[in-house]
Amino acid sequence: MSIRLYSINYKSIKMKKIILYFTTIIIAIGYTSCRDCEYEVDYSAAALWKNGVKQELPYGDLSGYLDVRTYSIFVSGSDVYVAGADRGSAALLWKNGIVQILPEGANTNSVFVYQNDVYVAGNIYVWKNGEILYSFLNDPVNSVFVYDGDVYVAGDKHVWKNGEVIQTLGSEANSVIVYNGDVYVATEYTVYKNGEVIQSANKGERFYSLFILDGDVYIGGNGKVWKNGNVEYTIDGSVTCVFVSGNDVYLTTGYNVFKNGVVIMESDLRPDATESDRFTSVFVSGNDVYVAGFYYKFIRVCS
Repeated sequence: MSIRLYSINYKSIKMKKIILYFTTIIIAIGYTSCRDCEYEVDYSAAALWKNGVKQELPYGDLSGYLDVRTYSIFVSGSDVYVAGADRGSAALLWKNGIVQILPEGANTNSVFVYQNDVYVAGNIYVWKNGEILYSFLNDPVNSVFVYDGDVYVAGDKHVWKNGEVIQTLGSEANSVIVYNGDVYVATEYTVYKNGEVIQSANKGERFYSLFILDGDVYIGGNGKVWKNGNVEYTIDGSVTCVFVSGNDVYLTTGYNVFKNGVVIMESDLRPDATESDRFTSVFVSGNDVYVAGFYYKFIRVCS
């Protein structure tokens, strides 16, 4: 093998071409490095996860900007119900991925299925099977629960049973559950049983979600989960929903889903992520874990 060495006679190169070539490179580099690029929200879309696999819940034409989110989930047999909203414009309910627009409302907070009837609470309404069952004037409602055919609703400082006020509270109620005939209600700072305080938040603590299994009372709050008044888990984030199945405690915190204090699902929070999930509610049926929420779709915008 022979190696040839070449010498370059720079005088024989046309200097105008060199200057033009390097000028082009410098301009291109300068243009690229000086552009201000960031990721902006294109739209948010409703979503349902089953065992970690995401399914978009269709609504409207996503070619334009939409702000569609879900807040509550309930599984009855093989049917999956998800309550949400096109924020500020429509109250929505999906059954097995098929959407229904609920009359009058602009938001939903809670869905509950009793026998074959589907109850949804949101804004100032409770809907039953898609029709308005109760309207509470200027009192927003946050939670609905049905026990022995009686409809319990929690909202703005009140608890209603079949449309009539049965409790008046010191602050807004976010959850209501009836267990063995006893009515449990959670507000931001207090948990009640039949109108009597059973747990109060310490300084800096907040209560956001309530669940009862076999007489044990679970409360999800900001960074903590309590069981019968004692801290069961300390986690990052505020609990949006707690659900207990057997010996397993499931939580959603917006960016994560936990099982027994360990993250089993998490949102992609990288600065250059094209999608980012938000988790709002969890429900366990058999061996399947269902999570409701939404995701942001980002686009890269450069100026």
